[in-house]
Amino acid sequence: MSTIVIGRGMVVAHGPDNERRSDQQRPRPPRPVRPQRADAPLRRPAPAHQACADFYTEHGISTPSALFDTLSDTYYFAKNRDGQFVWGNRLLQEQHALADVKDIIGRTDHDFFRRDIADRIRADDLAVIETGVTVHNKLEVIDGGNGVLTWLFTTKAPLRNCQGEIVGIEGFSRDARRSQDTIAPFHEFKACIEYLQAHLTENIAIEHLARLSCMSLSTFERRFKQHFSLTPKQYILHLKVHEACRLLPTAGSIARVALDTGFGGQSYFTKQFRSVVGITPKQYLMSLARAR
Repeated sequence: MSTIVIGRGMVVAHGPDNERRSDQQRPRPPRPVRPQRADAPLRRPAPAHQACADFYTEHGISTPSALFDTLSDTYYFAKNRDGQFVWGNRLLQEQHALADVKDIIGRTDHDFFRRDIADRIRADDLAVIETGVTVHNKLEVIDGGNGVLTWLFTTKAPLRNCQGEIVGIEGFSRDARRSQDTIAPFHEFKACIEYLQAHLTENIAIEHLARLSCMSLSTFERRFKQHFSLTPKQYILHLKVHEACRLLPTAGSIARVALDTGFGGQSYFTKQFRSVVGITPKQYLMSLARAR
């Protein structure tokens, strides 16, 4: 009996031991199996991959929001009960060096991590599927195989179909290093923001905020807008309106809130409130009443 190894499987051919074969008929030695690159399309049966691609349609679930692709420090993922990915955001694609977001569909964690790490992730997924209990901010330390450790805070929840049955899991993994890199540029405005919060109702001079941040006025205004996408004056306005939204439900008077948030008169307050929220303070209160 002769044996031919193909990939991870085995094909066994039966025949008499004394059977003569020509050189052309003899089986050639198997070629070494090369590890598959992460960015190469995974070879798996087309029906299984198609089932993962049709996951949301099959179960009557809305596909995840495209906003998940804008996350810069958080990986979003969704898997079926078999542990195959049915969705992933762009950051997850970049993490695994895939050519396209759709390339993650049908793969499992075993395609990306060492077996012990993938087994641990799978066990956590199964616990969520079996119990229906959400796991919040579990600290995970992942070894990517290159000696670099990734610290993740992971939240996983059961994914249910339109009948309420658990058909998989979805979750977020926040990269602690990426989060720190995202927050770092705002540290230079720490004293400025703390001052704004403590003196919100006062007449705040932008020059004073610049001095608190140890910058010239022009540099402060330019860097502030770069990081917050608002000018300092616009940011102060948004802070005041946010505080007004908090006070309005219990204040009993719109005019009182206008004074308490430093707007002065009710007419000016209404104008500024509407420029930020899109509706007047009165309409805002009415919408809260309808919601209740």
